[in-house]
Amino acid sequence: MDYVILDDWMTSPEHPFNSKITEYGDEVVHKHQFYEIFYILEGSIGHVLNGEARTLHAGDMVFLNLDDIHYFERVEGNTCKHRDIIMHTDFFDSLSSFLGDDFKYAYHNNLLPKVLSLSLEQMEDYEHRITNAILTASIKSEYRMASIRALCICLLNHLVEERIRHNDTYYPMWFRELLGRFHMNEFLRVGLDDILKPFHFNKSYLCRRFRQYTGYTMTEYLNQIRLQQAAFQLQYTDNTILSVCNNVGFSSVSYFNKLFKQTYGVSPKCFRKSQK
Repeated sequence: MDYVILDDWMTSPEHPFNSKITEYGDEVVHKHQFYEIFYILEGSIGHVLNGEARTLHAGDMVFLNLDDIHYFERVEGNTCKHRDIIMHTDFFDSLSSFLGDDFKYAYHNNLLPKVLSLSLEQMEDYEHRITNAILTASIKSEYRMASIRALCICLLNHLVEERIRHNDTYYPMWFRELLGRFHMNEFLRVGLDDILKPFHFNKSYLCRRFRQYTGYTMTEYLNQIRLQQAAFQLQYTDNTILSVCNNVGFSSVSYFNKLFKQTYGVSPKCFRKSQK
């Protein structure tokens, strides 16, 4: 199949993220020299990806690789809109490295789903965050980049969660119950001993199995959930940083600040400033 190669004129190493809404002109068969994620905002449209055709509907989100060849089957009168999210190759590589070697390998070798679905609430949230990122495009600061990085990680995390759900049937029932307790807000503050109380296995056995199934220690996994909840509270509440720290289960503010900066690239204070 003949196709055109679209150069990356919308991003650069200094400005690695861009986005636009497309309503027409997407019928050309093409591949990219950048990474693209898009989701359908309104309507339905035929889409052909690597020779496979399917109809996409509002909320469907598609993850494209550099080698993917695709086009839309837009006919006269079709008013479908899709949100295109464009990432510079170096920036995308840094994001996939952050998510781990397994994710990076799986994404580049098309071992992850190509199409997922967003809820209306998720789309509205992304539209708000993407619009803010576009409006602040001229601001050169680590705060803005932290916000963009968090947004893109959130998008790619849909693939991680889908992979976990897909593999969930291979987990023993006790492990699925244990994992569920890690994600319950009431256990964020109490620590591992309370989370493990209902399970009568030896603790060292639980720790070994947990790392085998997730690739993380229990403490690393719990802290990541705590940090995600902290980022949400920093963005959507007016709680003080000390209050956020305590709410998610950290007893030391300095340790909380250290872990937060390791994960998001900036301190909690700077992260909140970037979201405002």
